[in-house]
Amino acid sequence: MPLGETGSNKMKLSDFDGLRILITGHTGFKGAWLSRILNHVNTELFGLSLPPEEGSLFSRTNEIDFSASKFIDINNRKNTEAFIRKVKPDLIFHMAAQPLVRKSYRKPLETFLTNVMGTAHVLNGALQSESVKGVVAVTTDKVYRNLEKLEGYHEDEPLGGKDPYSASKSASEMVVTAWQNLSSIGNGPVIVAARSGNVIGGGDHAKDRLIPDLIRGFMANKKVEIRNPDSIRPWQHVLDPLFGYLAIAAKLVKGEKTSEAFNFGPSEESKISVAEMADIACKNWPGNPGWQFTPSKEVMPESSLLWLFSVRSQTELGWSNKLNAEEAIKWTIEWELMSKENGIRAALDSQIERYLAI
Repeated sequence: MPLGETGSNKMKLSDFDGLRILITGHTGFKGAWLSRILNHVNTELFGLSLPPEEGSLFSRTNEIDFSASKFIDINNRKNTEAFIRKVKPDLIFHMAAQPLVRKSYRKPLETFLTNVMGTAHVLNGALQSESVKGVVAVTTDKVYRNLEKLEGYHEDEPLGGKDPYSASKSASEMVVTAWQNLSSIGNGPVIVAARSGNVIGGGDHAKDRLIPDLIRGFMANKKVEIRNPDSIRPWQHVLDPLFGYLAIAAKLVKGEKTSEAFNFGPSEESKISVAEMADIACKNWPGNPGWQFTPSKEVMPESSLLWLFSVRSQTELGWSNKLNAEEAIKWTIEWELMSKENGIRAALDSQIERYLAI
């Protein structure tokens, strides 16, 4: 199978040959992986983001290639719009965000500014640009009004959120809807929302996330404290939703008709609890110290169940998950071990090429 062919999915990485592509949030976890994927084809790649956090995947490697990488806060409208005008992208992946639920309780105003007004600044810059053909605006599964139901949420169900993060991302979807309307009136770029849940994969260092916390514990030979072992999370390997975003983008650059929003949720066999996920991680890490349940002392409610229905993505984009939850954690641990032995770039490329070959 040629590099870039994704099996049943008709999208090929070669669809992006010769394009100028801007990724906001390129120093983040998903942004770094997406950037390296696009390094596999002949694109001019640009990044706009806050500086990388210490210990992040981006900060640990200088082997992701950009035509220009600029550290700009998307809350700065003037600088954000100026950078978009300067680089003249054909396509924008908007991924810059404050992505952590627990941090949103501590910094609610920062969360709203970044996720709502920051999104408006990026989309307004795209609307003003003569070069931009399409924008993939990445949000989250937490945009839905969570009823704690076993069934998945469809794209047309009501949005909402009680915690600052969920509320801010729901509000950012309203921004997307407004700019979709503005763009259609002004014959601007096509803007599509992409919604996915918790992703895991090699190189994630974020605090208050199960797998990064477990890996840090394994490396330090310390038991990891887990707050909500019975909660069910939408576990996905990072490559699965990223190739969903790329499938949307391929339609946009070809000028093909597409829906205004897509879900990219895990497969049914990945509906497992935090405790089950932790046990799988322990099974795959030799000599692990295990984990222990420690109730949180902070009153920060988190959803115990949230699931996405991805039929639209399957039917319109030909997308599906290639890795279930157990495979995703196995790949994540393999990446961590491989990166120590062969380097980060080799680990990234090995798993990207392996994924494409499935």
